[in-house]
Amino acid sequence: MFSIDNFDREIGAVIVRRGKDYFESGAVSALEEADSVWSAEVSGTDDYMVEVRLDDRGTVAGWSCDCPYDGSVCKHVAAVCFAIRKERGRGAHSSAKKTGDGFAALLDQITRDEYKAFILRYAAADKDFKTKFELAFSDKSDMDVGKKYGELIRKIIRRHSDRGFLDYRASARVSKETGQLIRDGQKMTVNRNFSGAVSLAEACLKELSEVIGESDDSDGELGSVMEEAIALLDTCARSDDAAVGLKERIYTFLEAELQQDRYFDYGDFGYDMFAVFRNLAVQLSHTDEFSRFINGKMAKEQTAGSYSDEYRREFFMKQQIDFYRETGREDVAEKLELKHLDIVDIRQQKVHQAIDRRDFRTAGQLINDGIRIAEGKNHSGTVVKWQKELLRIAVLKNDTDKIRQWSRHFAFDHGFSEEYYRQWKQTFSAAEWPAVLEKLIADRIAAVDREFTSRKTALFAHSRKEYHRDLAPVYIAEQMWDRLLLLEQSECSLDELLRYHSHLSKRYPAEMMEMYLPALAKQGEKVSDRRSYADLADCMQKVMRDIPEGKNRIKELARTLIAKNPRRPAMIDELKQVLTI
Repeated sequence: MFSIDNFDREIGAVIVRRGKDYFESGAVSALEEADSVWSAEVSGTDDYMVEVRLDDRGTVAGWSCDCPYDGSVCKHVAAVCFAIRKERGRGAHSSAKKTGDGFAALLDQITRDEYKAFILRYAAADKDFKTKFELAFSDKSDMDVGKKYGELIRKIIRRHSDRGFLDYRASARVSKETGQLIRDGQKMTVNRNFSGAVSLAEACLKELSEVIGESDDSDGELGSVMEEAIALLDTCARSDDAAVGLKERIYTFLEAELQQDRYFDYGDFGYDMFAVFRNLAVQLSHTDEFSRFINGKMAKEQTAGSYSDEYRREFFMKQQIDFYRETGREDVAEKLELKHLDIVDIRQQKVHQAIDRRDFRTAGQLINDGIRIAEGKNHSGTVVKWQKELLRIAVLKNDTDKIRQWSRHFAFDHGFSEEYYRQWKQTFSAAEWPAVLEKLIADRIAAVDREFTSRKTALFAHSRKEYHRDLAPVYIAEQMWDRLLLLEQSECSLDELLRYHSHLSKRYPAEMMEMYLPALAKQGEKVSDRRSYADLADCMQKVMRDIPEGKNRIKELARTLIAKNPRRPAMIDELKQVLTI
């Protein structure tokens, strides 16, 4: 945290400079303070609203700006901080407007007729104000609240869109304005105005879902507003105080909207909405209606036939099974599970049930069938999942041979895994392990050499080195530092040296230095931009720090590179940093 007195020393220098430029150019206006919250408008590429909250000691406790900057403190907030510091420095003579008690006192002095005249005049000039005013007091009229909210949100979208497209900045602005509406809806639920909250959430979902596919929502802000709208519907659907008729209305709305693919195509909105829908189906005892709906959805996804549609079909089937369980129809749920064991989650649930009752034979059969199905679909990730279940069963049965088979498989066949390597090693006694380890190393080297001999190509020469690199994690796990060094000496690329630097630089400084010098010289011939020059210089300084006996040789290399590249000022600039150590 920083204070209003020292913020310009605590945040980035570039942001401070730009913020000060804004402040000094008069870009900060309408500075006001109420209850320790300072607000102002900053004019730049656009007009942005900024709020800065201070505690009693002048510490900046929070801030916000509606610009699209995605860092911490933006230049607009910095500009307002400069303005606040100036106003606070004036003390009692400050010209910043106080909007607390003074504004309330002003309201107390205005008559009813004056209020009415002002509102009529302002509503005629600002249609958005008129709409917001009507919605704020919708419980006192018979207006179509949902229609009004829809109109308001469409206006917000039109105001910021470019022929229907919302770019990054426009998405942020629409998100801010519609997000404020959702927060108004959350307040409605506190006041038991569930009907108004539902109307707002429905309008928000319908309107935003139609534009999110044509928007640059890189930060996910539009998506967050839609998620808040779904959560608002869920709050109303779960409340004991909400009328049954209102819950029926939510059910009907969701039933219609969930037919639209866009809720599933641009995020998880459809799945989140479905959770609310299923909960209402249970509450309202819509067993037959829910079943017809879900069967229709599954039939549609089955016809489409793509991977995403298969995922949705499986999702709907699992939802149907859970629904039957929640409504006490366990027999129907059980039949559906047995009929759809091709769905991984359903089969896995059956496997876990079998394992829990220690019926390992049934569990094994389910797993092996699952592996065959997954292999037929080329779902390698699912195959691995099932194989790990076989290892789990082997551990529960204390089947040493199977534990060895599967733990070694997972230790090496999908990249090195120290966890599974340790599990495999623990199946051997201390006396057995040295011979097993040497055989592992010899077998690995022999297998690669055989492959290399049968395929003497330049392409495989690179692969051979990579296969030998698979032994490096074993050498590290076993602290076989001499073998790791020999492995490094067969391949002296800079990346390789850096990968194992922490293990070898202190143990073998002289040998590492003999490898580093040619590798750094070769890298010096390859680099071509400021970033790569800086990386090279950083690497040289790291080697000098960790192998101090080689410092002079590294400096001599830096001088050589500088002399060979007189027309690369950026390179010279970075390498000079090496010479200062």
